Amino acid sequence: MNQKAFLRGIDALMFAAFKGAGIADGATYQHSVATPVPVPCTALHDEGVQDFDEEGVAVSTPYNRVTLQLAEVSPRGGGIVQIDATGRRLKLEQKIRGDESSQVWEVSNA
Repeated sequence: MNQKAFLRGIDALMFAAFKGAGIADGATYQHSVATPVPVPCTALHDEGVQDFDEEGVAVSTPYNRVTLQLAEVSPRGGGIVQIDATGRRLKLEQKIRGDESSQVWEVSNA
């Protein structure tokens, strides 16, 4: 098993456990050009995230972010994540980080 497959397997297990515990949400992802029909996915949505330096001083204003599995979707800037339970729509603004299995995006209300 290569690293990509291993990471995707671990993420799939963790996202399923998080969803079962109510931490992750069922959602859909749609990008107007790439996916004309919304694709079901699982989203970790964090609100009011703030970054701090080594001394505990805030270095950013609070922002919202969402984490998506690449095995489920291929996120791109401008894409829309809609949370199933609330209907809330989140626009992917800027990729914060990612690996071969998941990506974390800063989001705004769409």
